[in-house]
Amino acid sequence: MMYSDPVHHLPEDNLPASQPERRIIRAPGSRIWAWLVLAAVMIAGFVATYRVFVVSSQGQILDHAALASAEVRLQSLHAASVSLLADLPIVVAAISAAGFLVLTLWRRRWAASLIVALTFAAANFTTQMLKVLLDRPELANGVPYYTGNSLPSGHVTFATATFAAVFLLVAPRWRSTVGLVGMIFSATVGVATFFDGWHRPADIVAAYLVVGLWTLIGGFIIYRVSADYNVISARSRAKHASLSEILLWLLAVVGVGGSVGMLFLGLGELPTHFDQVTPSLRWFMFGTTLIGGAACLVCALLTSFFRWEAGREAARDRRYGVR
Repeated sequence: MMYSDPVHHLPEDNLPASQPERRIIRAPGSRIWAWLVLAAVMIAGFVATYRVFVVSSQGQILDHAALASAEVRLQSLHAASVSLLADLPIVVAAISAAGFLVLTLWRRRWAASLIVALTFAAANFTTQMLKVLLDRPELANGVPYYTGNSLPSGHVTFATATFAAVFLLVAPRWRSTVGLVGMIFSATVGVATFFDGWHRPADIVAAYLVVGLWTLIGGFIIYRVSADYNVISARSRAKHASLSEILLWLLAVVGVGGSVGMLFLGLGELPTHFDQVTPSLRWFMFGTTLIGGAACLVCALLTSFFRWEAGREAARDRRYGVR
C-alpha cells in the first residue's frame, strides 16, 4: 500500500534550501540633511529658551513667578513628600541605568553601549559647561538674582539622559514605548525639581533640549555603526506610528497649548516688574505645563524621527513564508 509523503522533498544535493539574504532597501540614518535640520531645531529651541527666559526682563519675571508659586505650594507639603521629591531624580536614574545594563548584557550590543555611555557623559558635561559659560544678567525687574545662571538643570539632564540611553539601545519596535515611558519619568523628574524649588521651568526645558541634541548625535553614530538592529522589516508594525507615539504628540499639544493658555489667562497685561506678581495657581500651572509640554514635545520629535530614519528591509519571497 502506497502512502504519500506530506514532507517536502529535499533538493537533489540533500541540503535544505538556503534562506534568502537580508536585503536592505534603505540604510539607517541615510538622510543626513534631516539629522542636521532636527539638530538645528534643538539648538534653536535652546537659544530661544535662554534668550526669552534668562536674558529678557519679561521672561525672567514669568520664569521666577512660576518658581515662587511652586515654593508656596512646597510649604504645604509634608516633610516625607518633600523628601520623596528630592530623591525622585536618583530613583528614576537608577531604574533607567538598570535597564541600560540589562540591555547591554542581554543583547551584547557592545559598540552601541559604548556610544550610548559617551553620549550620556557628553550631555551631562555640556550642561555643566553651559552653566558656567552662560551669563544671567541682573536686571532692574525685581527678580532675585541668587547666585547667577542655573540653566540648564543638572538633575533633569542626568535623569533624562539615562532614559535616552535605553531609548538608543532598544530595537525600533520598542522605541515608541520607551519614548513614552521615558517622557513620563522625565516630565515627573522635571516637575518634581521645579516643585522642590531647585530650578525654574526654563532650566528644565533647556535640559530636555540638551539631552535631545545629544540623543540625535549618539543616535546618528549608532545608526551608522550598529545598523543591524536598527532596520525595520517589511511586515513590522514599527514602520507605522504606534499608539504611544500618537499619545506623545497629543500630550505635547496639550502641554504646550496649556502653558500658552495659562500665560494669557484673563487676557490682561503681563507683569513688567516682579512686584506685580502674586504667587498663584496660574503661575504654578504655567510652569508645570511648560515643563510637561516640553518633555512631551522633545520625546515625540525623537520617537517619530528615529522611526522615520530607521533602516528598511525589502519584502522577502513568499516561498519562505515571509514578505
